[in-house]
Amino acid sequence: MTYKELLQTLADQASTNYEAYLQSKIDAVMDMNDTLLPEKTQQYKDAAEAFEKKFTAALATVKNEIGLNESVPEAEADNFLK
Repeated sequence: MTYKELLQTLADQASTNYEAYLQSKIDAVMDMNDTLLPEKTQQYKDAAEAFEKKFTAALATVKNEIGLNESVPEAEADNFLK
């Protein structure tokens, strides 16, 4: 996997999570009686923040150390994609 592929994968995962986060916020407004929705919404929000941090760290690595087309060490890729 290259850094370009890693960044795209992180962006795709973040996008999917953010869509679920927004849908959860809509659901929370539509069904005020569901007591689990606020917790679920918070989990999506926390995950979105984690994805942003991972993406920023991977981007910084590319900018400071290597190029987009370089291979990502497997351990590092696993760390980013957890």
